[in-house]
Amino acid sequence: MNSSVEAIEGSHVSLLCGADSNPPPLLTWMRDGTVLQEAVTESLFLELDEVTPREDGVYACLAENAYGQDNRTVGLSVMYAPWKPTVNGTVVAVEGETVSILCSTQSNPDPILTIFKEKQILGTVIYESELQLELPAVTPEDDGEYWCVAENQYGQRATAFNLSVEFAPVILLESHCAAARDTVQCLCVVKSNPEPSVAFELPSRNVTVNETEREFVYSERSGLLLTSILTLRGQAQAPPRVICTSRNLYGTKSLELPFQGAHRLMWAKIGPVGAVVAFAILIAIVCYITQTRRKKNVTESPSFSSGDNPPVLFSSDFRISGAPEKYESERRLGSERRLLGLRGEPPELDLSYSHSDLGKRPTKDSYTLTEELAEYAEIRVK
Repeated sequence: MNSSVEAIEGSHVSLLCGADSNPPPLLTWMRDGTVLQEAVTESLFLELDEVTPREDGVYACLAENAYGQDNRTVGLSVMYAPWKPTVNGTVVAVEGETVSILCSTQSNPDPILTIFKEKQILGTVIYESELQLELPAVTPEDDGEYWCVAENQYGQRATAFNLSVEFAPVILLESHCAAARDTVQCLCVVKSNPEPSVAFELPSRNVTVNETEREFVYSERSGLLLTSILTLRGQAQAPPRVICTSRNLYGTKSLELPFQGAHRLMWAKIGPVGAVVAFAILIAIVCYITQTRRKKNVTESPSFSSGDNPPVLFSSDFRISGAPEKYESERRLGSERRLLGLRGEPPELDLSYSHSDLGKRPTKDSYTLTEELAEYAEIRVK
C-alpha cells in the first residue's frame, strides 16, 4: 500500500491494501479505531467518493490469520481552498483605545492571510491560519469597513467586518448660513459616533430650535456625518447670529455659523426693481465724473496760456462818465495806435487808467464741479 495519498476536495479516492498468507488473511481498513471495511481476501479497496477535509487523516490496514498479523498505515491529504475567515476581537471602540482583531481560517495548504481597508494593506502573513491586527489609539479615521482575505492555489475567500469608533461631535468647516430672496438657510454638518443631537440657537431672539421641530429643521444621516438645515423665513434686516450646538454621550461642541454672501442679503431685500434703479444711478455717477474730467482737461490745454501778459482786446466804446468829447476822441486814438502797434506818445489825458489782466485762473483741484469752472478775470487798478 502507498504511504501517502493527496487528493483535491470533491474528487474520488481509492485506497488499496494487499497481503500474502496461507490461509488467506482477514483484511481490515480502520481509521481512528473505527472499522471502515473488512474481508477475507488477499487485496481490499477502500473507496471514498467526493472527499472532503473531514476525510483527511491516517488510515490503517490490518492483515491477520491463525498464524499471525501485520499492519500498515497510509496518510490521506485532502487539498482544499480556505474556508470563510472568522473575525474575533474588538469591533466597537472609543477614540484613543487600542483595538486587537484576530482573523483565522482553515485550508490545505495553509493560506496567505491579509487584512486591508479601502485597498490599503494593514497586515499580512504567509502560510499561516491566523492573523492578529493591532490598532493603537484608534481615531475616527479608523472607523469603517475592513476585509480579511485568505487565499491559496485552490481558491480565495474573504470576510468583511466593521470597526466602529465612538467619539465626541466635530462640527465641520463647511457649516455656514446663506441668504436667499426671502429666507436664510443655515447648514450645520456634524461628524460623530454615536449619532448626536443638534440644536440651533439665535441669541438675538433668545430662541433655540432643535431637530425635532421638522417645520424649521431638516436632518439627514450619511455614515458618520449628520447634516442639519435650519430655514428662517422673512426679510432679514441684517445677517442673523446662529450658533449650532451638537452633543452625544462623549461631549458637546458649539460653533457660531459664518454668514456667507452678506451682499446677497442686500440684493434680496431691495429686489430686482431696486437693483435696476441702483445700477442706473451708478451709471449716471460714472458718466458725470467722466464729463467733469474731460472738461478739466480742455480748460487746462496750453492754448489757454500763451504768455504771462496775453493780448487784450477791449472795446473802443468805453467811456469815462462826464469826460469832454475832446478827451474822449484822444483816448480812442491812443487806444487804436496801441492796438495797431504804432509808435508815438498818445496825448496826455488828465485821468486815471486801469490795466485789465483777463488770464484764466487755475482751479483748486481735479474734482471741481462744473459750475466752478466758469471763466473769470481779475482786474488790478494801478
